Amino acid sequence: MNEKRQMRSGRNSRRTFLKTVGVALAAAGSNGAIATAREPGEGRESSDGWTGPRSGPGRTGATDDNGPTPYATEGWKMDLEGSTYNVEPLIADGVLYLAVTTDNDPTKNKGYVAAYDPETGDRLWKQTDLPGPKAPSIGDGRLYFAARVPGLLDNGEGGFYALDGDTGERAWSRTDYPRWASPVVTEDRVYTANDEGAYALDPATGDTVWKTDGVGGLANGVDGALSYADGTVFFSDGTALRAADGSKKWRANDDEPTFGDHAAADGRVYYARTEYIVGNDNDLAVEARSAVDGTVVWTYDPDGSNRWDGRLSIADGRVFLLETNGCSSVVRALDAGTGEEMWETEAEGTLRSDPVVANGTIYVGGWYAPDANSPEGRALVHALDAETGERRWAYLLDSSGLETSPENPPAAGTPVAGDGKLYVTTHPANSTLDHRYLYYSNFFVLDSTDERPSDDHRLPRDEASDDCDECPRPKARIDATPPLDSCDLESGDVVRLDASGSAGCELGYEWDTDGDGRYDQSGSWVRVRVPECGSVTVTLRITDSNDEVEKATETVSAN
Repeated sequence: MNEKRQMRSGRNSRRTFLKTVGVALAAAGSNGAIATAREPGEGRESSDGWTGPRSGPGRTGATDDNGPTPYATEGWKMDLEGSTYNVEPLIADGVLYLAVTTDNDPTKNKGYVAAYDPETGDRLWKQTDLPGPKAPSIGDGRLYFAARVPGLLDNGEGGFYALDGDTGERAWSRTDYPRWASPVVTEDRVYTANDEGAYALDPATGDTVWKTDGVGGLANGVDGALSYADGTVFFSDGTALRAADGSKKWRANDDEPTFGDHAAADGRVYYARTEYIVGNDNDLAVEARSAVDGTVVWTYDPDGSNRWDGRLSIADGRVFLLETNGCSSVVRALDAGTGEEMWETEAEGTLRSDPVVANGTIYVGGWYAPDANSPEGRALVHALDAETGERRWAYLLDSSGLETSPENPPAAGTPVAGDGKLYVTTHPANSTLDHRYLYYSNFFVLDSTDERPSDDHRLPRDEASDDCDECPRPKARIDATPPLDSCDLESGDVVRLDASGSAGCELGYEWDTDGDGRYDQSGSWVRVRVPECGSVTVTLRITDSNDEVEKATETVSAN
């Protein structure tokens, strides 16, 4: 493959300069790793980056960080020289990490892991002496990942690896078994599985802390997905192990052994169960089980056929999933406690990515083509309000200057949000040939902007309805729970401020939650803590489809 050109926006701020200098100094003379992520703790999702597949140990696909707000614009893009299909980017302490497969035929397996400055795309380091990596996780300054193992590979390649996040150098590896599951990383353990069973590893050395035979799911035809919450590790064969010693806590009694992808939150484990692997690609069900004993709390079985076999997102008492049937793509929200349908939104285009929730906004990727799989199609990202399902914006990615497949349109994979940006990989939609993913995958970073997407980045429907003459002037409204005049409101209490009662056309929501004049959060609602002394003035700014702006304020204080 010819070397291809990286394209960047060229924007360098003082903040970027200081960050780049700090990274260089750390790499040159410090033992502290620039990739050290905030410790996730007991079942707590990280809000300081995107630290693993579906981010924190619970694998909920959610973060407290912001994506682009109120709209998105292209920051920079590059050719990956390989594929990250089904492998999410990582963001930790201001560093972007990509795990890329460069050769993946039945007898070969090569790849690289690299670190970048997310502001400019400048590469900080690249480690190429690796097999093709599966989805990595980061913690305590190291990146942990399992190698891909093609079906006919018999040359001993494979294994489990840990890289130093500061330099990319190999910290340790486990090659006693070729196939391992993508790991879950907590404060003091790395949890994974192989064909023999489930493992807890010492993150500093890779040594086995405990092993439980016959658990993990790799032998059942899936990739052995893991999640973790409150001292329990959950596996895709329906087993829950105690994280302290690997003893069995419970195992689901079920005729079908494959539970597939799952997420753990709020005392429950949510499984996206599908028969895709065993031949029936038209059956998806969501199953919520008690994290304590594995009993079924509720089951959601959608009407009609459904080909999507991705992961769920769990945030703010809701379960978010994507349902696809032919050319129709529906994003749906369920009540996390009962499984009751809360809302559904049919999104234009063909969507195939996992949903990601970032501070009240759902991001999902796919592609738009006027004629189904026309190669003239473009990669597409939707942003929806997590509270209501209303679309905030849709953005068509511009692949000009990058190589794309002449047979398949580029499709956006699962977006990753953080620090006002969105990170997304594109790949050839619906291609069945591995080499096309290796040759035609590209990477995009979307930044925040106050301007709506230009005509070049809008869906045709948006271009036609650009002038919304019938849209009334927006009116901002803030509702508080509990009420701000409540006699029981004390310092340290958390108040939910809701803007969904605002009026207007295709509203975008921004919040200044600390009274400093800068809008630091987006979404139709926010949580604000009552200050220890004095008060804080919270400002809501809404923007409609005609770029009309309206504001409202509320003062939060103890009573």
